Amino acid sequence: MKSKFNWRSFISFGLTWSLLIIFVSGIVLYISPAGRYANWVNWKVAGFTKEGWAAIHAVFSYTFVVLSIFHLFTVNWTAFWSYLKSKTKAGINKKKELAISTVLTLVFFLGIIYAVPPFRYVADFGEFIAGTWEKNEQVTSAAPVAHAELLTINELAYQLKLGNTEEFSRKFTANGIMFDNTDKQSLQEIAKQNNTTPAEIYQKVTKKSGNEKPGAGMGRKTVENLAEESGTTVEELIKLLSTHNIVAEKGQTIRQVGDNNNISPKEIMDLLKK
Repeated sequence: MKSKFNWRSFISFGLTWSLLIIFVSGIVLYISPAGRYANWVNWKVAGFTKEGWAAIHAVFSYTFVVLSIFHLFTVNWTAFWSYLKSKTKAGINKKKELAISTVLTLVFFLGIIYAVPPFRYVADFGEFIAGTWEKNEQVTSAAPVAHAELLTINELAYQLKLGNTEEFSRKFTANGIMFDNTDKQSLQEIAKQNNTTPAEIYQKVTKKSGNEKPGAGMGRKTVENLAEESGTTVEELIKLLSTHNIVAEKGQTIRQVGDNNNISPKEIMDLLKK
């Protein structure tokens, strides 16, 4: 015979799991870095971002409260109501315990609100642990402006004076970064679309041409040299570059073309290979 569903066990198990998840997610959020950094480098623990852990903590906190209410009214309501009536008739005999618990609750609450010792030390320690995430990373991992991941390509180019939008978006294309809209998509959305982080995208599109390998001689080649190596005419090469919003003229070196269009010689070569 099938056993009858036991609500008491179901609620007890639910409370146990909820409490465990709240405890773990609370620790993760306590030591997590600030949002400006966590979102910039796509910080994760066990595959979940800081926002993911916050959502987990919130949902299971509500679950714990709901299950606690069900536990009280469906499992222990009779005993609770009987106890309440008996104590109401007899009067509250544990006045000392009630007073002490009330005072301690107020002390903890006000201590946290006004950040006084020793409660302040708990918050300070959490901030110290959170700050170590940024200190342990390279300086290049830091966002150029606060919450840069929320900026669009247009906004980022304007705020950082990285040239006009066409030049900046061209750098995205040259680095194989897919995007749909320069005025609506945030850097964070573009990073998700390309399965990477805002920090990695920013480093790619702002790197200097000095990152090229020494001795490559790429920038010294002329438009004519490049056309000859590509097996095409100069006119066809110039037209091909124009499709990527790159203006080039006969006799110019690739470095001159890059300087005039705010793009590195290597990025020009990468574009032509596609």
